[in-house]
Amino acid sequence: MKHRNPRIKEHFEDVISIKWLVIGILFYFYSIMLKNEIFNASYEMGISFNNWDITLRLLNDMYLIVYFIIPVVLLFSIKSILVDFNYQILIRLGSFKKWVYHSLKHFWLRIIPLFCLWVFVSLFMMIGFPYSWTWSQYSGSNHITNSLYELVKFFGTPISAFAAQLILLVLTLSLLHVFLATIYVLTKSKNFILLISVIFFIVSITGFKLLPKESAFISPTTYFSISMAVHSFNSPILSFIVVLVFCVLSVLFLRILDLNKKVYIQSIKAYIPIGIYSFLCLIGVISTANSYKSTDSTIWDVWIMSFRGSSPENYSYLPFFFYLIVFFGFIYLIQLFLSNEIGQLGYYKIIRFKNLNKWFWNWMKKLLIVVALFLFMLMGLSLLIAVFFRLDTSFYITMLSNPLYEVIYHFFINGFLQIVFYIFAVFIVSWTSKESIHGVLLISVFMILMLPGINSAGIIPVGLNSIVYLVDYSPYYLTSILIVMNAIAFSVINYLFKRSLKI
Repeated sequence: MKHRNPRIKEHFEDVISIKWLVIGILFYFYSIMLKNEIFNASYEMGISFNNWDITLRLLNDMYLIVYFIIPVVLLFSIKSILVDFNYQILIRLGSFKKWVYHSLKHFWLRIIPLFCLWVFVSLFMMIGFPYSWTWSQYSGSNHITNSLYELVKFFGTPISAFAAQLILLVLTLSLLHVFLATIYVLTKSKNFILLISVIFFIVSITGFKLLPKESAFISPTTYFSISMAVHSFNSPILSFIVVLVFCVLSVLFLRILDLNKKVYIQSIKAYIPIGIYSFLCLIGVISTANSYKSTDSTIWDVWIMSFRGSSPENYSYLPFFFYLIVFFGFIYLIQLFLSNEIGQLGYYKIIRFKNLNKWFWNWMKKLLIVVALFLFMLMGLSLLIAVFFRLDTSFYITMLSNPLYEVIYHFFINGFLQIVFYIFAVFIVSWTSKESIHGVLLISVFMILMLPGINSAGIIPVGLNSIVYLVDYSPYYLTSILIVMNAIAFSVINYLFKRSLKI
């Protein structure tokens, strides 16, 4: 036990350090300013206030969190990582995973005086305010100085909001340190984690100041304040779900942290594009649902607006770019598969399948199933996220005059035919050129063809599965166009197979 005494002595000396007195004084004077602000606002409105108004306000004040708490936490986290990382400790612990947990423990030993001081001052400021266990009139008022009014809707008592704030802070601070410690283990670079910390701080300021309410969930500062979380998600539950999901992912990642890096990178390399693609799709749908949560829209409206796409007569940037991400991103992933399949085609496969048509349909049938599942997953994901945002689950739509069954038909039938055409087109280019980059160039051409004014007649089979096309075209007309174009594309493939020297 003797080897622990210096560490205990060090932490004891740190706790009684003069810096905590200085920080305590800063907390005190800032709290006095907030206290006077609450008192003056309540007096002007002629409403009551109580002790919880100042306590919860101090713990949720975004200026304090962004410009003081986050920089100090980052400083302590980096110091804990750099001081604790040495090979003697690594040898004693036996793995990087154990070191990350060891670092998290010592991070909290360093940061807990700040945490306790912040909570203590918030409770100390109750002195002089009317005491109550219930929400005050000021807490429920939508006043510019009050950031707690949305908490009243979701928490029956102030003490429950107080507990939720403490739990959220503990989870978020722990997650932040584990993230930085893991980055340092992977890079062994002091400058890199300093750069990551600076970027995190800048993103926090930017997210707090510039992001609208609908996109505030992207900002890390949202997860430092239960008030900000409720404001962004319209529910305290989703903020905990997001943090807990990332905590679980961090724990799972730590389990493979000690694997051979080259083997690990090779094993996940193929899944990186899929992971990035899935994340972007998820963020896009969440952003759409978040923008309609305060309206009379239904869950079906969220589904429609998520995949509305773009047409020559109804063009807007965000739906256009999200269509590119969802559908052309999916085609890019399929193009990676096609390049691999064509590259591995040799005499052995030709003899095995006897002709190229059988080889083609052997994997094409699987892709058709994947396309159908993909469309069902997009619809299910958007409806599920809309339910989480508490939108109306009635079986009707408000965004289009078309009946819902017609929109569903268009999304699945025309969506399926459109994606199949993309696959046929990319396959033709990849087969004739034998260069995967040409498939990417074709996708770029498709993007250009979706720009305003190019496809005014709706004949070019690009982007026709955009739901916004239903404003000007019948879904059955679009189906006929896509069927004809798919037939032509398949005829070209058959022609190429007949002319191929590999027959």
